[in-house]
Amino acid sequence: MTPERASTRVRWAPVLDLLCITSFVVVGGRNHHELTNGIGWFLGVMWPFVLGWFAIALATRLYQRADHEWRALAITWIACVAIAQMLRGVMGHPWISAFPIVALVYLGITTFGWRGVAALVARRRSNESVH
Repeated sequence: MTPERASTRVRWAPVLDLLCITSFVVVGGRNHHELTNGIGWFLGVMWPFVLGWFAIALATRLYQRADHEWRALAITWIACVAIAQMLRGVMGHPWISAFPIVALVYLGITTFGWRGVAALVARRRSNESVH
């Protein structure tokens, strides 16, 4: 991957991760018919994940790394859901439920997924430029 392409991906990574979290909240709200409850409901579900994700992303230097990106992503992903679940528990939501499992699966598929697709596209472009 060229440095320009790597820097473009890193620049967009926080935005794409935020979109993954936002889509999780929107899809969950839609499936549970919560979207009609207004922005308060949306923000109430969203903020623990955003706080958890970006606090751990800063601690793991997820967006500054050239090496061990996948390990930093895995730590960020798992810790984000743990932090979000703890914050939600303090706010009166059940401490034990299927919610964190669904969050782990969805956020894992989306955050690892877009990076996997980006890596495949970069590899393909790199191979095409060699030939």
